Amino acid sequence: MSNRSISSKSALFLRPAAIGVAFLAAWSGQAAYAASAKTVAVTVDGHRTTVRTHGSTVADALRAAHLSVGSHDLLAPDSTTHLNSRTAIVLRRGRQMDLTVDGHPRTVWVTAMSVSEALDQVGLRTTGAILSADRSRAIPLKGFSLDIRTRKSVQLLDAGRVRRVSTNALHVQQFLHDAHVVLSRSDKLSVLRRTPVTDGMIVRITRIHGRQVGEDFAIPFATIRRADRSMYKGQSRVVQQGRVGVEHRTFALKYVNGQLASKRLATHSVRTAAPIMEIIAYGTKQRPYSVSGADGLNWGALANCESGGNPQAVSSGGTYRGLYQFTLGTWHGVGGSGDPIDASWGEQTYRAKLLYKQRGRSPWPVCGKYL
Repeated sequence: MSNRSISSKSALFLRPAAIGVAFLAAWSGQAAYAASAKTVAVTVDGHRTTVRTHGSTVADALRAAHLSVGSHDLLAPDSTTHLNSRTAIVLRRGRQMDLTVDGHPRTVWVTAMSVSEALDQVGLRTTGAILSADRSRAIPLKGFSLDIRTRKSVQLLDAGRVRRVSTNALHVQQFLHDAHVVLSRSDKLSVLRRTPVTDGMIVRITRIHGRQVGEDFAIPFATIRRADRSMYKGQSRVVQQGRVGVEHRTFALKYVNGQLASKRLATHSVRTAAPIMEIIAYGTKQRPYSVSGADGLNWGALANCESGGNPQAVSSGGTYRGLYQFTLGTWHGVGGSGDPIDASWGEQTYRAKLLYKQRGRSPWPVCGKYL
């Protein structure tokens, strides 16, 4: 037999082995590629889902989930953050709100999902206000219009008597109607009926009888401020609400051909109500959120790593809670009360600083490197 015949047969035997090696190499590559995929939790407006991605950043995970981030949206952590097994992505969509506050329109963008949450975000104090929608009303992505009539305090000086009235009226005419004030043709108002109502406004009614008219004049009240060590700096409260006094003057009127010809003081001025001083207490106590040696650390990065920046985050087993994933025992050990997820962002950060002062980064073995 020739050497050529032997070589041909050897090639026939070697070919299946080569094909097998190539198949194993391809299969191993595919398996390695599949094993590199990460499963990431993505919460959009409170709705949680998971997405698998071979990418390395939050932006890659969003692309895998077919999600885009608008200029008014809120994303945590940011799009350049590297993914790991604990990464939880939170996306809050921006919503346009057309507000009309006491007749004045304005447009704002919020990431809130309810009217109540939106009012908190834009910093509107609406205690006692009348809203055109329920506070629990959901805000759709397409936007929402809301009319707000705030509660205002008005001092009514009526014929020598002072009455403080709370009202949601927009104009003086509506305020008088709501306050059940009846005016005769001869009575006079200190402001026009169409004048907008403002907080702290004084409306004076002059009652005219016959040829004499009594007019009330406001006597301003003084305001003093008192330090209060029981309140934090930046806090204040009204200890005693001020009230204007009233000086009543009676004038004699003389009409000629229906026109007022003269006006003179008929009697001495009478003080019918003395002003009441307003007392405001202001806090002098230092806020407890500063901890020496821990204030300059990157607590935002630690919170993003531990909880995705969600102060109400709870681990799947319920053991770890809040921004910094406290156990209840650890939380109470640094002076916290109740559940950390019910505490404010500042309170949770303060307790985390105290924990750091006690134990360093050890309570956060994975994320502590971000401090």
